[in-house]
Amino acid sequence: MAEYLRTLFCPRDPPSLRPDVASNSVAYEHWLTNEELSRTTTPCAGSGTAPGIGVLIVAEQIDTSQIDTTLSSLDSQTTSAWHAVVAGSLTKAPESDHEVAESRYLDHPKVSFVQLADLPHGGTQEQLTPVHKTAVPAILSAALTVCDLDAVTVLSPGDVLSKDAIQLLAGALSDSDLAYADEDAVDPAGRYVDPVLKPDWSPDLLMSTPYIGRPYVLWKSLLAASGGIASYSGADWEHDLLLRLSEHSSRITHLPVVLCHRPRSAAKRSPESRSSRSASTNAPTLALKRRRESALVEPGPLPGSWNIKRKLSPDTSIDIVIAFRDGAAFLRNCVDSIVNTSNHLDIRLVLVDNATSDLETLSLMEKLERRANVTLIHDPSPFNWAELNNRAVQSTSGEVIVFLNNDIEARAPGWLDALGAQAMRAEIGAVGARLLYPSGRVQHAGVVVGMGGAAGHVLCGLPASLPGYLGMAVLTRNSTAVTGACLATRRSVFEELGGFDETLGLDLNDIDYCLRARVCGYRVVYEPLAELVHYESPSRGTSGSVEDIANFVDRWEQLIRAGDPHLNSNLTRLDCSCALREDDEERWWLNWRSTLNISRANQDMGQS
Repeated sequence: MAEYLRTLFCPRDPPSLRPDVASNSVAYEHWLTNEELSRTTTPCAGSGTAPGIGVLIVAEQIDTSQIDTTLSSLDSQTTSAWHAVVAGSLTKAPESDHEVAESRYLDHPKVSFVQLADLPHGGTQEQLTPVHKTAVPAILSAALTVCDLDAVTVLSPGDVLSKDAIQLLAGALSDSDLAYADEDAVDPAGRYVDPVLKPDWSPDLLMSTPYIGRPYVLWKSLLAASGGIASYSGADWEHDLLLRLSEHSSRITHLPVVLCHRPRSAAKRSPESRSSRSASTNAPTLALKRRRESALVEPGPLPGSWNIKRKLSPDTSIDIVIAFRDGAAFLRNCVDSIVNTSNHLDIRLVLVDNATSDLETLSLMEKLERRANVTLIHDPSPFNWAELNNRAVQSTSGEVIVFLNNDIEARAPGWLDALGAQAMRAEIGAVGARLLYPSGRVQHAGVVVGMGGAAGHVLCGLPASLPGYLGMAVLTRNSTAVTGACLATRRSVFEELGGFDETLGLDLNDIDYCLRARVCGYRVVYEPLAELVHYESPSRGTSGSVEDIANFVDRWEQLIRAGDPHLNSNLTRLDCSCALREDDEERWWLNWRSTLNISRANQDMGQS
């Protein structure tokens, strides 16, 4: 049956989204100014025990003005626990330029200058090995030889760090192995634009794109354990490095603070040079080989992104559970579209009839039941979505279980392969699809806990042709939860969690399932390579259950108030737009919570 249209989620005909943070530069600059001012009076966590940071400035082409800009931002830091190494290659600029740059920083007590294949100043006297003289990795390796601090960060000429960047990053690193923060760009007029307000650690997003960007800081010991910096030409080295670092440590911290301002030309540059990298040696492909995972890596929907098409074994058995009541047209369309797009897979359709009375649907049920790969279950019990699906699973045996609304339509092959392959990964607990309204707008691109109150669909209403803020609608990434309108999970995970919580009979049982999976150490994945149409029919009504919503909030209030880790804490929870967070959102949520409690009390009184 169609899921309840939750009052906390978007309506069937969602309004156009208001501008996101990147589309409202005036509001962003005002917010940034206030945010930086507010930090000047806030003590920096971990400042007493934080490590010193070696700042490696890679200068392939010497531009003294750009280097001056970066070094000036370092001189203005709130801590002196840093040392900069400016490293360049003689093959990228005339020797005179290097001599000018070197002379400018030779007497600076906190700056060393390295020319590839030359003896470094202020560091070891060992001759540097000129491996790939024009490659950034080789230049970085040279810089590392003269950096005697335990932690390092990488910048490019022209990058500007906020005054407290070193102190905040070092403080975060004291409790982790790698820390990263947010960034933006500076346009030619000096305006701060293109804010990149990142999610917390998202390993599946990192496979899709090197979203960590700048700035990040890590221990040199982790760098050594991960194999150092690979000698790639182009910019792929950084994506490869971050993937290898994440394979050696999951102690990765995100600071939701804008700490780096980059020249717009550098910030806009594609983080992958596709023309210089073969399909067999791009960073995600190498990572998959190391991890012994099978997948096809193709250029993704955005510059510098990749589609990771994981391979599903044709022997993997998949049960698709579809509960319904009446709605013959929806059920016929759903079943036929599944069969037409996935007949190469080992699938069984488990149709759960919840007291159908419509003659057309009854006739359709008779026809469907004759099919070899269809199991029809009659369950006329009072409607409880969690109970219906839990009981239906008892009649299944597949390795993967997909819960699907009857108003879903599959229009192209590959969606079930993508869901099934993700669900079969040992570390994944639940997988959701990209769902579109028939009108061509996004209905589901992942769930944000706390959005609109309890939970909501981020970017709901976005035109399907747009990628959404930071590509959230089109990139495979981790999400805190996904909708039960299309949810895939492994049988072993379902059994470990005890299925859906039947006390949440009408609402939020799917979100609760995902949150419990996360508590057990599993990740949740939003997989846009599985794209379906969701008609979201009103066959079950248009209001959610106050009791279920209140119980859900009681259970997960700590997480809701802490903020969804996969949506930057500086972005709004009032709606799904990815606009900037408003000042009074905490007060708004507390008022909403109070109203919810009053509604529950009134409902209880009415029932007594």
